[in-house]
Amino acid sequence: MIAMGKGIDRRVCIGHVHLKASDLERSISFYVGVLGFEVMQRWGAQAAFLSSGDYHHHIGLNTWESLGGPGPAPGTTGLYHLAILYPDRSSLSDALRRVREASIRLDGASDHGVSEALYLRDPDGNGVELYRDRPKEEWPRAADGTLMMGSAPLDLEALLAEAQQPSVQPEASGEAAGPVSLTETSRERLRELRTQLLDLHKVLLEDTRVAYELDRGSVGTTANLLQLVIGDPWFAWLHSLSELIVRIDELLAKDAPSTETDAGTLFDHVEKLLTASETGEGFSRRYYDALQRQPAVVLAHANVRRTLKARRD
Repeated sequence: MIAMGKGIDRRVCIGHVHLKASDLERSISFYVGVLGFEVMQRWGAQAAFLSSGDYHHHIGLNTWESLGGPGPAPGTTGLYHLAILYPDRSSLSDALRRVREASIRLDGASDHGVSEALYLRDPDGNGVELYRDRPKEEWPRAADGTLMMGSAPLDLEALLAEAQQPSVQPEASGEAAGPVSLTETSRERLRELRTQLLDLHKVLLEDTRVAYELDRGSVGTTANLLQLVIGDPWFAWLHSLSELIVRIDELLAKDAPSTETDAGTLFDHVEKLLTASETGEGFSRRYYDALQRQPAVVLAHANVRRTLKARRD
């Protein structure tokens, strides 16, 4: 029998999880492109270290012993799931939105009394729990103080609604609030968004060019490619993204009488355009296909999403 020593230091916590991956780029696409983690360091094509903030890494991924390997077999021991803790209900709602936009199926969603949790699987079949804790004073307890966790169905639509921000009403001063000029903070975010959209357009254009050449042959020179981008229906779906970049340029023009409302509308249009859909049409479907096919698109998409999220926070 193992002797029981004194209790563990209360400051001890689980610092990170390190997973064996079959395909490093595919796993990065999931944890970075869908869930929104940031790549802190890469060791070539063999390993990557991801974080949700300033920490060195919360998730490690490697292919040292697992490159091209199968997922974990049912009925064997090993990882049941890793759990990612979100700070509040709103951030968990955002996680659910990301998962839905990526058309990832949930294995389940439960209200455990002490927490609310979403369950899914990463590309290697590892169980992943996304959850938020309720405040300790709200935890369900029996009359003797014993913790009583349960597993009731979680209302997903109510959780999604948590992320909806109420519209800001003018102060009740008897006068209508006038337009607010574009702030320097918004200008900086728009400049950052412009750079990221240009990067996204570049990788989408390259992906579309490759698909075109597989179907119709080489595009030839850069000048020929430019003509195709301008006039060929194969590339027409990218025009919506180009137009948004032009609108940012117009908003940032030195003499433009731009307002915070203009910026907010533009951010909303970007977010709406970059909503991929497997069952959609036009840009949303083509964008979905590119995200499934090309890891570089996923990473560029994740960068845009970070800027859009920073604007909401």
